Amino acid sequence: MFVTSTLQYGDMNGLAGADAECNELAEAAGLPGTYMAWLSTNQMNGTPATRFLQSSVPYVRVDGVKVADDWADLTDGSLDAQINKTELNAAPPQGNPTCGNASVYSNTNANGTMYNAINSCGNFNSTASAGHWGQSSLTNAGWTSACAGGTCTWQEPIYCFQQ
Repeated sequence: MFVTSTLQYGDMNGLAGADAECNELAEAAGLPGTYMAWLSTNQMNGTPATRFLQSSVPYVRVDGVKVADDWADLTDGSLDAQINKTELNAAPPQGNPTCGNASVYSNTNANGTMYNAINSCGNFNSTASAGHWGQSSLTNAGWTSACAGGTCTWQEPIYCFQQ
């Protein structure tokens, strides 16, 4: 898994556009596999809990550091390590500091379900609505659910998970 080295607006062309960004960055960095963005919408199969492969093996960052033992550990509200490396094994870029220096688009609860439909940036198709962010500097549930209500015109990175 990684945090993107690029910043996104809330309008990412939906989950498909966010997934495409994850895969383009992974491919350019020479990372194997297929990636999906850790984002939630109110569409069918619009959350990590419903669309991700729920791995029985460890989730690791690109530098090999284990973040969680498996899906159950990833979604229990506590991580073993921060998800604070980009696909290039660097520190994540800083987006809008209103939600903290390490904010990442999410709209996802720690258990992989949607935080709130109102905070999905219009299912990640709009900059005209409210957003929800996690912080890549945290290992508690705040890694994915730290603050909400700001504007989707903010530029932030996203989390990408290999499937």
